Amino acid sequence: MTEKAKVLIVDDDHKIRELMTDTLSALGYTTFGAKDGKEALSFLKTQKMDLVIADIRMPQLDGISLLKAIKNQQPDLPVLIITGYDFNYAMDQALDGGADGFLAKPFRIGKIEELIKSVLGLKTPSEEKAKVLSKKILVVENDPTLRKMLLETLSSLDYQPMGAENGEEALKKMDQEKFDLVITDIRMPRMDGITLVKNLREKKSKIPVIVVTGYPKAYPAEKILQVGADGYLAKPFKVQKIDELMQSLLEEEEATV
Repeated sequence: MTEKAKVLIVDDDHKIRELMTDTLSALGYTTFGAKDGKEALSFLKTQKMDLVIADIRMPQLDGISLLKAIKNQQPDLPVLIITGYDFNYAMDQALDGGADGFLAKPFRIGKIEELIKSVLGLKTPSEEKAKVLSKKILVVENDPTLRKMLLETLSSLDYQPMGAENGEEALKKMDQEKFDLVITDIRMPRMDGITLVKNLREKKSKIPVIVVTGYPKAYPAEKILQVGADGYLAKPFKVQKIDELMQSLLEEEEATV
């Protein structure tokens, strides 16, 4: 089995489904999404998958029913079940139905990647790669849900992320420890992202800064880059896109040291 294993993510929550498909894609998997069990079964009739990851509670056809249908039609196709409800009961139902693995929400993407590698028999990263120090990333976002999602996603990509609610808190944390890159939203209380960027440049800080925004018309890329940002992304963006931008900026920074 290669790192390009094909994975079908089945979850009726589009945010979770998109986060998992984007993140697993960035980790080297070929990913597809389905909003419920019925859509998943239709997809599996035309596409060969290496793994299915399914939530339990879904409309049309729930995760356990989907699991049983898959095992009846393709007994060798591994299925992982995830749930945010009644852990013990759900686990018993999943394992009785023939699930190859089980996880309770909330979970770190890194945790499900370990389970995927175990089920598919993939090799873990080499010792040489594991010895490479991860880059420390400061994520500045006032929305706690978005901040947590981005922190967990960056952790799964082998970065060392830390969060801050606004620019003011970000500056305090940067006075306490060294970061390799900053990702900041624009609209935040106390100190917004543009003021944070200007503050860093006034201090002659050369740390790479990526600005993200859900209001690209009000804050176009040209305006943001003019104040000193090194990168710009409009929400929503794919995980792979921000990972590529981060790698590019971090490589440029190392080249100038």
